[in-house]
Amino acid sequence: MKRLELVVVQFEEVKRLIEVGRVPQLRLAHILLDSAVELIMHRMAEAELDGERYHFDQLENLRRIEAMRKSDNPLHRRFATGPSDDQLSSEIKKLEAMVTSKRKRKKINDNFGDKIDFLVERTRLPGSIAPVLKKLHDYRNETYHRDQHRVEVIRPAVLIYFDAACTVLDLYEPGVLIGDGALGPELARFQDTRPGHHDPFEVSHRAANQLRAEVGLDLAAVRTALVDHLLGRLDDLESGLAYVEENSVNGAAPGDAIRIMQIEDGDIEAIFDNEVLRSRKYPLTMTDVKSWIERATAMEDMDDKHTLFAELAALEDEFEDLESKVREAVWRIDEAANMR
Repeated sequence: MKRLELVVVQFEEVKRLIEVGRVPQLRLAHILLDSAVELIMHRMAEAELDGERYHFDQLENLRRIEAMRKSDNPLHRRFATGPSDDQLSSEIKKLEAMVTSKRKRKKINDNFGDKIDFLVERTRLPGSIAPVLKKLHDYRNETYHRDQHRVEVIRPAVLIYFDAACTVLDLYEPGVLIGDGALGPELARFQDTRPGHHDPFEVSHRAANQLRAEVGLDLAAVRTALVDHLLGRLDDLESGLAYVEENSVNGAAPGDAIRIMQIEDGDIEAIFDNEVLRSRKYPLTMTDVKSWIERATAMEDMDDKHTLFAELAALEDEFEDLESKVREAVWRIDEAANMR
């Protein structure tokens, strides 16, 4: 239970920070949630891989024999006894299909997204939660590593992350060790104290469900906040592109700004010749911008929290690079105007 306690204390602290509700506390809540989710997923992945241990060790032993048979050292070849080479090769291939490779194990150990993919593949996590966890982990990296904070959506993002983290906690089976002792206060409050209902294996599930209920997720309010935020950014994107066209020194036609944002480095002809620019085929057009606005508007009708945030994540992934380039272009235009 000590392992579970480490995680639940983080959830309790996140709940307190959410109640404070200020940006600094919500930022810390996001970081703590991400840490708790990654720790739980690490343990879940470890448990899955431990189930392969017998076959994995068998495979390693056979690979050692195979390597010894190919060695330049005659002593190695002498002691590499066992099945024939064909049998050895066949058994290695059979075991390779039964276990997770060393390369994949390292990726699972090192990367948040690979943990998610592995646990979804093993049906330990629902696939619908994967894009939500991945995008919220990206948000965490921005605020933790790069001092970039999505202030406008930090509260709905943390509330969605808390709800998703409770789902992960509910699917976690920490087990119980003999000699764990009495539960600490953070876990004891989730224990069923009714006579005959004491089940330590249920504590993690009861904690997940109770914490989710205590924090709550007002989906309508979260949806409105996210949709308004997206539409505001997309409106700024449209306005920024129009502003770039209005201030083009060479004169611009509708759609030129989005083309300019996608000019490849070193394409001098496209930079200085509008006809060449318009002849180039670029991935994004103003039709895409219109589509993003339509998709953001359609989110108002989404009733599934995971689908809602997954669509937010997909939209942001599609337009954020362009958005960043447009903001920089607008800033450069304004800076040049201020120097006149």
